[in-house]
Amino acid sequence: MRDHPPELQRVVRMSVADAAYESVRNAIVSGAFAPGEQLVEARVAELTGVSRGTARDALRRVRDEGLVIGSPHRGVFVRELTPADLVDIYNLRVGIEGVAVRLCTRARASTEPLMRCVEEMRARVNAGDVPGLGDRETAFHEELCVLSGNAYLTTAFRTVAGLVRLAFAAEYAGYPDPAIVPDEHLPIVEAIAAGDEEKAVRALVDHIDIAASLDLLRSAGDPRIAGRPGELVSRAGVVSSPAARPQADG
Repeated sequence: MRDHPPELQRVVRMSVADAAYESVRNAIVSGAFAPGEQLVEARVAELTGVSRGTARDALRRVRDEGLVIGSPHRGVFVRELTPADLVDIYNLRVGIEGVAVRLCTRARASTEPLMRCVEEMRARVNAGDVPGLGDRETAFHEELCVLSGNAYLTTAFRTVAGLVRLAFAAEYAGYPDPAIVPDEHLPIVEAIAAGDEEKAVRALVDHIDIAASLDLLRSAGDPRIAGRPGELVSRAGVVSSPAARPQADG
């Protein structure tokens, strides 16, 4: 007889509308729908097996999340993250996760959930599952917020988690080998476990700096980026957002 019951994933009851939204959202953040691709309501309804009204609601929800952009005259398109978008997302992450890391370290939170996320990232890499890697990396950073004990930080992260996930997809395109992604998170975990708050924050910022530099360097030549794109991320973890946008004429 077992000493403990087996761990099973809990069954979540979900409405058709929620299931359709999750299906569309997952297709966007996993790259099944490419950046800039048009999402036609009738086609989404056909692919998900729901009514056009339900498909319309799913598209509205992903639009509210910022994953698609819509125009009354052109339709709905998967968001293409611009250099300016990446700048803003990374700045936001530094703000939210920087506080979360400090609170985790001060509370001497258990790092076991974070290490599980790292191991899950490794498993996805070994399986060649890059979309799954993005999911588990997003889970790691959300877990930082959960472990902080501040529910508002967790809510704030979850509000932008879809855009963060899109940024990860852009980031992986610049990695020579996705296998390095899990190990990039270890200094954060180790510093939290050691109770070194400043080192933990620095490890987080360095991790975000690397990702931002890769993304922005691939955008070199874009007129919205001033100078060498990778240098927009300062050592303080603050990205020069105003410099990433052109000045309005006149």
